[in-house]
Amino acid sequence: FTQGALDCMGVEVSRLRAFLHSGQEKSDFAILLKDLETSCSDIRQFCKKIRRRMPGTEAAGIPAALSFGPQVSETLLDCRKHLKCVVAVFQEVAAAGAQMLAPLGENEGLQALKLEDVAFKATEQIYGTQGSNPHECLRQSCNILIATMNKMATAMQEGEYDAEKPQSKSPPPVEQRGAALRAEITDAEGLGLKLEDRETVIKELKKSLKIKGEELSEANVRLSLLEKKLDSASKEADDRVEKIQTKLEETQTLLKKKEKEFEETMDALQADIDQLESEKAELRQRLTNQSKRTIEGLRGSPGSSVASVLSGIAGEEEQRGLPANQSMLNGSGPVQVKDSPLLLQQIDTLRLSMKHLKHENNRLKAKRMKEELAALPPLTIPKLTLPKDRQEAMTGTLYRKTSQLLDTLQEMSANSKVVDITHKKGGNPATQLLEQTARLQALSDTIDKLKDEVLKETVSQCPGANVPTDFATFPSSDFIKAKEEKREDTVFIGKVTLPCQPGQGQIHRLVLTPEQLYQLHGRLIC
Repeated sequence: FTQGALDCMGVEVSRLRAFLHSGQEKSDFAILLKDLETSCSDIRQFCKKIRRRMPGTEAAGIPAALSFGPQVSETLLDCRKHLKCVVAVFQEVAAAGAQMLAPLGENEGLQALKLEDVAFKATEQIYGTQGSNPHECLRQSCNILIATMNKMATAMQEGEYDAEKPQSKSPPPVEQRGAALRAEITDAEGLGLKLEDRETVIKELKKSLKIKGEELSEANVRLSLLEKKLDSASKEADDRVEKIQTKLEETQTLLKKKEKEFEETMDALQADIDQLESEKAELRQRLTNQSKRTIEGLRGSPGSSVASVLSGIAGEEEQRGLPANQSMLNGSGPVQVKDSPLLLQQIDTLRLSMKHLKHENNRLKAKRMKEELAALPPLTIPKLTLPKDRQEAMTGTLYRKTSQLLDTLQEMSANSKVVDITHKKGGNPATQLLEQTARLQALSDTIDKLKDEVLKETVSQCPGANVPTDFATFPSSDFIKAKEEKREDTVFIGKVTLPCQPGQGQIHRLVLTPEQLYQLHGRLIC
């Protein structure tokens, strides 16, 4: 009976622990179940010790018979009563817990307080006392069982219950057959219990095997996902390697092409340099021959050659802006032409008089124009502001002009051409150089004009940044100063807020030198 009750008690304790929701291992009811499970295992150990000392085997040290007194019988009956109460309480609580767990989900459990309330009711019903605490009653019953079993096991080991086997006649065959049948029935019950234990173990192993199978399937899914990621990553890496290899081949091809073009250009330049050197030497030779011929001609015909030389020199000096008489005086030769000093003085006087008359005429014209302008009524210039769509149109026009000019400059920088001095193509090198210079000058004028338009648009969009005059509108000095300060590398240090009336605050931006900033910081600290 004790062994069966202990098995039943262990099964019910395991069921109740399985009914509890996860995370309640530290509750009072869970601790009670754990203590009772420990007590059950202790009682099992004591029962094993008692069973070893039971008669029926011919081993050494085993008594032939046992003799118990009435007090031991009463104690065993009391232990049986307590064990019966404990098993009944657990059966009631387990049955109620199974009913409460039925409507819940698969992964849900019961609260420890609910099971504890059921245990209170079952304890009051089975023990027959009102307000009895299941913790105290169950622990007390288990303690009584442990103490009794321990005392009995110790007494049996010390031989207190040993007795001599009474000499009796052999029992009749009917009794022997009954004893054998009872032994077989007992063995069958033991085998049934063992089979039930084995079935419980098999069920637990099946559950664990199912859990392991689910974990294995999850691991397989994760492994397949990782394999897919690895395949995609390897494909991306292969694509990147192919792209990089293609870019490398293209770069190498372009590099070879550039090297070939560079070599061809260097060869062409070297050929041009050699041709220029030869032309230079040829021109020097021609100049030397021409100078020799000129000297020989001067020596051969002095009359006609001198006149031609003097006329050529006079023409060159007149083109340079020098008077003919001065060039004749500076020249070396047997012929000298001199003008009259009186005539030269009169010419100078007339020039000065003409200059003075022009200056006086201009002064009188300017004076009269000022008087006429002063006599005119003042013009009232209305303050007109461009509408927002007009401003956006002007801004878009300026952006478009800037983009076009930038594209033109980038195209000229990318497609710059060297003046062809090899005469391989049609056209004069001087003409080509003149065209390039004219194009650069036109671009410079366009840039200056665009700068002026941008400045005018900026001034027109900033209130108070322009100064209107009678002829044009100019940017104010404060605006120019602020613009120049903005160009400089200024750093925002901080701001100082001073108390003022609500709605009257203003923002003043100060640009300070390091010395001024140091002085201001010192005054603020003081």
